[in-house]
Amino acid sequence: MGALVWVWLSLCAPAWAEDDDELHENTVSGAKGPAAEAPVDVPVGPDDDKAGRAYSPLTYKTAEVLAIDLAFAERCRSAVELIYARRYKEAKTELDKLSVEYPTTGIGPSGIAVIYQALMFENFDFRYEKQYKLTHASALRQIADGQRTPGNEAIEFLLLAGMQGLDAIHKMRRAEYLPAIALGIDAVRSLGEVKRVAPNFVDPLMGDGMYMYWRTVIARTTPLLPDGPDEREAGKALMRQVEKEGVLFSPAATLALTYAYLEERDLRNALARTMYGREKYPNNVINNMTAGRVLSQMRRYDDAVRMYRDVLATAPDNQRSHYHLGVVYSRQAKSTEAETAFRTYIAFADPPAEAKGQAWYRLGLLYTRQQRTDDARAAFQQAVAVGKNEAARKALTKLQ
Repeated sequence: MGALVWVWLSLCAPAWAEDDDELHENTVSGAKGPAAEAPVDVPVGPDDDKAGRAYSPLTYKTAEVLAIDLAFAERCRSAVELIYARRYKEAKTELDKLSVEYPTTGIGPSGIAVIYQALMFENFDFRYEKQYKLTHASALRQIADGQRTPGNEAIEFLLLAGMQGLDAIHKMRRAEYLPAIALGIDAVRSLGEVKRVAPNFVDPLMGDGMYMYWRTVIARTTPLLPDGPDEREAGKALMRQVEKEGVLFSPAATLALTYAYLEERDLRNALARTMYGREKYPNNVINNMTAGRVLSQMRRYDDAVRMYRDVLATAPDNQRSHYHLGVVYSRQAKSTEAETAFRTYIAFADPPAEAKGQAWYRLGLLYTRQQRTDDARAAFQQAVAVGKNEAARKALTKLQ
């Protein structure tokens, strides 16, 4: 879980770049992509066919490796599946019940904290920060209560690692880097306790895989860390193992592999992962937004537009889709549609200043191509004023 901090670093890094590429399309390493003939890594998930049994194979396995009773394992897996499927209201109802029935495990508020973070991640904003902080604090209290009594150690440490990693990501998004790294280290320690008390639980290997992969990537792009061995392939192998064998994190491992392939500009494999995720969870906004990015990079612009329209059909209040639609329409030279999409995004109150500044910058580029110099200058000035956008500052200098 703590290794998620490295993934968030990889996603944030493009926001520091000064070129005119889309905020999330640069890579940390500047990879150009594999050879066209590179084979597609076909996703393989766990077999969960109930075959007439009372519970699914993954429920039996969850109960066994975490040393919890079958009914509780089934309830936990059901809540997790509802979150993956983006049935958030149903998931919250189930998690509220779990908070009452299992008040010292932390499962209820932990799951709800994940929902609030997912909603914010979908939109690239902080709209539910207050609710997230309240449920996150409640989760930590419940987990601490549970740890005072013997039993359920594996799931308690797992949830603790999850909450530490989740808050590390949140603090990273808020540019609170040192607290984020400290929380990431705490999450790694908690995950080590999970492995100690539940050695047959495969899912924590996802954290190891992500850490190995992203540490290698980041170490090779910054003088602040020693290069060390290249563990990218070994890291991806661990993520694939969790994708294939995990009882709770298999879909998360699929998404983690998607980001690894995006980092490598291996768009065919990134698309294969998003399409696999879409087949299982067609309404998962985070996966579908990622698929839209992949399709856009592949220059399959009509498909990208359809993907973002699907996101808006699932989540009509999703604001970030309008920004991405503006990017795609710009690349299709559909100036009117692009301007409408960017201005729709800019008009929302919720986007962070940096994201809104990037939209103003994109609008300035659009006006520049149309030779609307005064409009372009005004848009670039807004990008600098709102988001301190360095690319817009350079564009203003060129317009002088």
